[in-house]
Amino acid sequence: MKFAFKSIVVAAAFVAAGAANAATAILDGTTVQMGVTADGVGALTFSENLMAALATGNVTVGTFGGATLDTVTLTSSDPEVGTYDAYVIGADVTSLSYDAATGAVQSVVSVGGATQAMPKNTTIKAGGGNAQVGDLTVNFNADGSASINGSITGTSLAGTAVNFSGLLFTVAAADITGVTTFTTTPGSYQTQLSNLAITTDGFNALATVFALTKGGLGYNALQFAASNFGTLNSTITVTSAVPEPSTYALMGIGLVGLGLMARRRAK
Repeated sequence: MKFAFKSIVVAAAFVAAGAANAATAILDGTTVQMGVTADGVGALTFSENLMAALATGNVTVGTFGGATLDTVTLTSSDPEVGTYDAYVIGADVTSLSYDAATGAVQSVVSVGGATQAMPKNTTIKAGGGNAQVGDLTVNFNADGSASINGSITGTSLAGTAVNFSGLLFTVAAADITGVTTFTTTPGSYQTQLSNLAITTDGFNALATVFALTKGGLGYNALQFAASNFGTLNSTITVTSAVPEPSTYALMGIGLVGLGLMARRRAK
């Protein structure tokens, strides 16, 4: 999922008692705090199995909530297939929480995601429906794994409504590589989360909104992709902020004041 980390601004908003080490980097396009800003990009690329499931159901993919849609050509795991096209869905990140003492990233919140429309298809035993999948929050766990909360909302063509919100994907610790700490030191930090596995509740929500009959071709195709919905790559670039002229003026006034105090003490 292409996370457009639009001006992640390091806020260092320390949470009161009991969570004194928690801080949040809030995305804000204008306000600069703590003297640094951070920009970043990321991409959630759909897996080959998920692309196959979408093709089986003739699913049309779009976006909501300001997200973006791109495609990338990748090498197939099957030499006879050669290459395949995969969707890349983008979404803005609104905040990043981290441990102020260690820098360990605790969660990353994004808004927006993908729309999916499946027509009715009796051959694959799919009643069809329309869904929105997204609004992800990536939570990094103490054991090194990640739990990704999200939402699936929509309605089957038969009129069954789905409004799921909760644990949507899990990622094993072995499938997380790169940087998982946040720092105000200027530089570029990259993280990859592979093999996003959809939870049982998340799977059931999708199966319901698309009215997939258990054991049918559509259901089986989605189940085949359940252990790997895609790979999430992100890059955050931290840069030092240039103080405003007014900041320099205040610094000058402060230095003058210190100088006067020192002279008085000397006399």
